[in-house]
Amino acid sequence: MFKKLALTTGAMMLCANVAAADLLALGSTATGGTSQIGRALAAAVSEASPHQMRPQEVANTSDYIPLVNAGELEFGIANVVQTLYGKSGTGMSEGRPNENLLMAATLMPFRAAFITPADSDVKTVADLKGKRVPSFSKGTLGYHVVNAYLANAGLTEADVVPVPVPNFPRMWASFSEGSTDVTVVVVGAANAREFDATMGGIRYLDFDETDEAVARMNEYLPQMYLSRLDADANIPGIAEPTDIMVYDYTLFTSTAASDEQVYDVVKAIYDSRDKLLKAGPFFAGFDRDEMGKDVTMDYHPGAIKFYEEKGIWNR
Repeated sequence: MFKKLALTTGAMMLCANVAAADLLALGSTATGGTSQIGRALAAAVSEASPHQMRPQEVANTSDYIPLVNAGELEFGIANVVQTLYGKSGTGMSEGRPNENLLMAATLMPFRAAFITPADSDVKTVADLKGKRVPSFSKGTLGYHVVNAYLANAGLTEADVVPVPVPNFPRMWASFSEGSTDVTVVVVGAANAREFDATMGGIRYLDFDETDEAVARMNEYLPQMYLSRLDADANIPGIAEPTDIMVYDYTLFTSTAASDEQVYDVVKAIYDSRDKLLKAGPFFAGFDRDEMGKDVTMDYHPGAIKFYEEKGIWNR
């Protein structure tokens, strides 16, 4: 009896160890679009791979990038700007390099822009000179986004009236209250539609698409690019062809993750394309053939192996 009990206990412990080994942590935020993206990815990986993935949600991306770098979390998600700055220890991660970070996958384009009320006399980014513009603390994502947008028209914060805001929700509240003349939104997002309904219409500001203007933006947002949207009744505020900002969302890992783990995870995401596209508007534009896109950062060997097998690794 004691022998049987010992064997049963040992089997239970073995199962527990196997289960623990199969559990992967995904660094994510507790709110916002990153949270929604993380939960959808975790569900897809858990369903389509031998692993169970669980989001580890914290306040800010900068809180979990070092945890992925140290191997305490297997994966993390962020826009490509934060990922690159986190790797190099520049920009938003000034003086805090995370040299063990490696790319696992490029996910989907994230589209954003400035909007103003439709009846505003601000027609272009250049028209913001002397206007009230949200201002973030240096080193935050908001700081880089707003300054990149202004740089598109050759402007700086010295050319506008800065209105200090601590975060994006406060920025949107200030715009709603009329304290600022412009705000940043994700194109087509729910709050943009709410602004359109409550303000009698909105207008997306068209960016200058010249190489010089884009280069000025890239000083703040590396790997950012512009994309033109045609007039579309499903996107209030796009009444004519408009260039908006795009940067890609990324899944990153570290040198501590095994080739097998990374291979399985990117394969699960690749195989879950249809499910992810139905998970919400944030995944619009997800193209699995672009998962190995060159973003000037090294990919994990496990990811490279899968992309080579699929014929989508072109380097």
